[in-house]
Amino acid sequence: MAQERSLEDRLGLVSPKLLAAEVWLPILVSLDKVELRHALRRELFQVGDLALRAIALGKTQQAVNWLALGFYCDQSIAREALGTSGAFRSSKYGYKVKSLLDVLAALEQTDAELPLSEEVRTYLASVRALANLATSIHHLDQTLRQFLSRNADTALKSVIARVDAIFMTGHQADHGANTEGISFYSKEDLAEGASYIVHCIDTEIGIQTKQFNKMAESKISHGLFDKVLVKACKIRRYGEAEILVDAFDYRVLMSKRKFIVSAPTPELEKSIRLGYIQENQARGRMQFERIKTIKGGVVSVFDIADKFYDRTREDVVKLIEKPFSRYTFHLPDVPPLRALFSNDAFTAEEVVYLHDVVNTELVTWEELERFELRPGLSLLDVAKVYRLFLFVARLATRQLEPLLSHDPAIAYRSLIPVFKEGVLRGLLGWCLRPEQIDDVLGLLSWKPGSAGVFDLQYRPIIRGEDGHLLVPMHIAGMANWYRNLVHTGKIRLTDSVEQEAASRALTHALQRHCEHVRAEYETVLNGQRIEIDAVCRFGEYLFLFECKHSLLPCNVHELRTSFKHVRTGAGQLDRVSHLLSDPKVEAEFYRRLGWSVGPAEEIVTCIVSCNGMFSGLRVDGHPVRRWAELLNMIEKGVVRTVEVSVFDDGSGLDARTENVVERNLWNAAQLDPKFLYQYLKEDSLSAMLFDAMVEHEEAYSVGDTVLSFRSYALDANAITDSIAELSDNSSA
Repeated sequence: MAQERSLEDRLGLVSPKLLAAEVWLPILVSLDKVELRHALRRELFQVGDLALRAIALGKTQQAVNWLALGFYCDQSIAREALGTSGAFRSSKYGYKVKSLLDVLAALEQTDAELPLSEEVRTYLASVRALANLATSIHHLDQTLRQFLSRNADTALKSVIARVDAIFMTGHQADHGANTEGISFYSKEDLAEGASYIVHCIDTEIGIQTKQFNKMAESKISHGLFDKVLVKACKIRRYGEAEILVDAFDYRVLMSKRKFIVSAPTPELEKSIRLGYIQENQARGRMQFERIKTIKGGVVSVFDIADKFYDRTREDVVKLIEKPFSRYTFHLPDVPPLRALFSNDAFTAEEVVYLHDVVNTELVTWEELERFELRPGLSLLDVAKVYRLFLFVARLATRQLEPLLSHDPAIAYRSLIPVFKEGVLRGLLGWCLRPEQIDDVLGLLSWKPGSAGVFDLQYRPIIRGEDGHLLVPMHIAGMANWYRNLVHTGKIRLTDSVEQEAASRALTHALQRHCEHVRAEYETVLNGQRIEIDAVCRFGEYLFLFECKHSLLPCNVHELRTSFKHVRTGAGQLDRVSHLLSDPKVEAEFYRRLGWSVGPAEEIVTCIVSCNGMFSGLRVDGHPVRRWAELLNMIEKGVVRTVEVSVFDDGSGLDARTENVVERNLWNAAQLDPKFLYQYLKEDSLSAMLFDAMVEHEEAYSVGDTVLSFRSYALDANAITDSIAELSDNSSA
């Protein structure tokens, strides 16, 4: 691979006079823009990183020079480079923004010589607004760090214990609550806030094993650590605003002391919120599936733990008085207990979770069984580790959750076990072979001072410097562990599948209805290589699908990656549909496919979002559809709303469905080309969902300012009414 050339070196060859000048713009505007852009086309993307470096060093004119070069040559490339590098994000500079504001002010003064597009002007206005808010964020961050410094010995375990308790009690976010209290935030939000706090402790104070055994119980009980977590969540929310501006062109308007973040179009924000809403609904359905699975005779790890606790509590739970009073849990090393964690039979929780992995990754059960996170370490091996975590966490819940109301100090002191590494390895040996333990600990543990971003949900085990490990069992056991492990391990189940999983699943669904379907088709047309994930000639229409199979994004950084893939898909569809608009090329395309068909009446495109994000959005004219929705429209064409309630029938929990509203949207007894065409081209289903979303604001106070996000929530009653008004074609 050729070594990447430096833009600075390349500019020295192309225009040494420019590079040597103190101020570039007067010389720049005298140069031929087309020639300069062509000469620097391969290196121009580096202007973002070069501007960032200059701003960090306080070199205002140097930063303006690089920005002027980028915007003069190609405003689109320069804008993207700035968004990718984060050069205009105050978080890159520890929220100290004097240099950044100086650069933005100086850039504004170049307006006459360097006219900028409306898009770039809007972007610069937004980053300037966020930079003006950064002083308040800096103060918030400093007060957080000062609190951590004052509580240097106790902050680490206290904040982790507080978040572990939040996971233990089944905390659910109340988005109608005030953002000053933790009730507003989800447990995942609070875990992200805790991750930032641990990062601050690591960089400001350092982490040592002595902090594993010290805790400020009274400060937790009096809500001081709740306040710190809320501060961390606000700081993270500001960081999200920066990414939304950089990656999604969100706008930030300043009105007095209020900074309002909003999407460039309502449809973009709605498509993001709807993706998360539908994912949460899917998580809810998993709970009902668990109940059905238990009713079907599969044992629950929670039921096993409850019975074990009720039978052996006096032997397993010990009150230790020294060096401080706390409860400890001692699992007897006996064959029946070892067998529970080494047994290949699945618990109800594992059955439901692993089948969800199969459905999400669009693979077969056999492919899941063969998948290895590391050589010799299968996903099913790791499932037993999480069985152990859930079992121990359940014992802790039974003993400690009741104490939170009347003796919270001992509950918090008892919550987070600290293991000597040899002891934890011995416990993991109940689930794993000896040669597998290193890999599991490598995937789940974090060493202070390590490079990269710390995330408590991805790596919940924190290593001390002397072989001790801090293990928050509820956070570890209740996370979306497959998703987290493949992110940490940088290997995914779909990587081991011979054929691309999403293309395979889509073509299998289409083949039930039409003859001419092909997955992952590659060829060269008019000298251009094209790749299509799925192509289908159905009736008089040619359908082209690009499948994007990113993991579910758990933060705005990962959402940015998903959006990048969707935009790539739009570019691919643009190129292919443009080629096929030539009748001769279209005829040659069919000939190579071996299809005896005439010209299509219309080419219909679709970007398939397998993680559900951006469904209903159009990207460069191409509709995005959630995989589950698209599959439903192909296989059934049914939309429904239903109320599900859980009750105890005397033998355990059961679920019932009520108030079902269902409509079949097909206009025939089976899928026909016209319906699929209308579903993709007319956006009627997406429009119905978007119309049922209501606008609201999330406002976060930051000192004497407010950071506000305009977003949307789904009105369940409105969507039920809309479905009820649809024509039902069940008898068609």
